[in-house]
Amino acid sequence: MGIIWVLFTLLALILVPCGDLGAQKVVKVGMLKLVSSAPLFIGMDKGFFEEEGIKCEAVYFNSAQPISTALASKDVDVAATGLTAGLYNLIGSGMDMKIVADKGREKKGFKLTAIMISNKEYEKGTRKLSDLKGKKIGVTQVGSTFHYILGRLLEEEGLSLKDVEVVPMGGLKNIADALSTDGIQGGFVVQPHVSLLEEKGLGKVLLWVSDKMDYQIAAIVYGERMFKERDVGSAFMRAYRKSTDYYYKKGLLAMKESRASEADEVLGIISKYTEVEKGFVAKGLNYNDPEGRLDLKDIQRQLEWLSKEGLLKKRLTPGEVVDESFLNQILKN
Repeated sequence: MGIIWVLFTLLALILVPCGDLGAQKVVKVGMLKLVSSAPLFIGMDKGFFEEEGIKCEAVYFNSAQPISTALASKDVDVAATGLTAGLYNLIGSGMDMKIVADKGREKKGFKLTAIMISNKEYEKGTRKLSDLKGKKIGVTQVGSTFHYILGRLLEEEGLSLKDVEVVPMGGLKNIADALSTDGIQGGFVVQPHVSLLEEKGLGKVLLWVSDKMDYQIAAIVYGERMFKERDVGSAFMRAYRKSTDYYYKKGLLAMKESRASEADEVLGIISKYTEVEKGFVAKGLNYNDPEGRLDLKDIQRQLEWLSKEGLLKKRLTPGEVVDESFLNQILKN
């Protein structure tokens, strides 16, 4: 009888998937329903997080800064968000949170963020950024990624933020709505919503940010729990790393090599989570590093510019805001 019981137990263990042997750890992730969240969507849809014993619970927001605040208040465990002045200030204030991996970059050849103009502004002949001098340009918030991009691009035109009227709109939808009615003359829109606005004839693309600058626009940020429970932090990173690789090989490479049919699965997953048709998604797959690596030199540039503009409460270095230990450990194995 004892031998039969042992055999029965062993058989049960074989039949039960590894992820079900113990209760899955729920990890709340603050994110936006944007194409740049593709690796997270893939990880959730393909079961990569579950394979690591993680239940990735998405908590959706309308803009980047509230995600950082939610991470600081422990309402989420991980922030998949833009690199804003607010995020840097929270880290600099001593909050137990650090940037740990890439979540999206502006890179030439990949369309993520555009400055769009209203139809009325286009009809007036506006064709370049300097034509918006003295006009209203919508950003989500002061100190946001869009605020930073606008400042940098204006400087390249020999202008500054003082030469335009920066209008904080709170969220991407508000920017899109204001553009469609000429409430603002220019504003930042992110894929897949750029393609949607163009298709509906509600605005025109003035420029793509990736044509003007390389920029580490977004990242995965760990909160206190992920550092205290390093096994959970490591498990999440293993799943995320698998997801970035899948997105790069099955999505980006396939699209770049004109193998759109092979990318259909990835497009379908992104479409499912962003609630946007695959055709629009296909027009704007942004660049994510296949290994999840961060552009530390660009983060240094960001910190220097934000400090110069008085948007940081104190000077910071990449070493103070970034922790690559989780990613480095995964890449070694």
